Amino acid sequence: MNTTTINNSSTDPMPIERLGHYDPEVEQRVQQWLASGQLLAWIPILSQENFPGVPPQILQFADRHQEAMRWPIHCPEDLLTLPDGITGWLLPANAEDTDVACGVWSGEVYILGVQDKRTGRRQTLLGERTDVPTDVGNQSAV
Repeated sequence: MNTTTINNSSTDPMPIERLGHYDPEVEQRVQQWLASGQLLAWIPILSQENFPGVPPQILQFADRHQEAMRWPIHCPEDLLTLPDGITGWLLPANAEDTDVACGVWSGEVYILGVQDKRTGRRQTLLGERTDVPTDVGNQSAV
């Protein structure tokens, strides 16, 4: 895996490690959101990949109620309280759509873009999501 570690200034709360296929535009946007102090929201991506034991019809039902599943992110450290191993959408709390996903694996926060595994097209929260296939391409660890 090709990685680059970024030595942040003393004001940045977490070190950043750029992974092989990170998207600098996504990284910059998330850093701006965090630096602005605005309230963010994290919404779990209800997919078979995230929840392998849950029947697809249950995931589809729950997906229609994703507004109720918004997890508030007040500061960067709140990202570490997300459930381990589950990818979710990250967006400003007052936004309706995003192409940024976020997840925590073994205590490390990953910010990533989401692509459909079958078509390679980028996905958004409100975009094409029939089975919500996800891929962890275009990622940065925070």
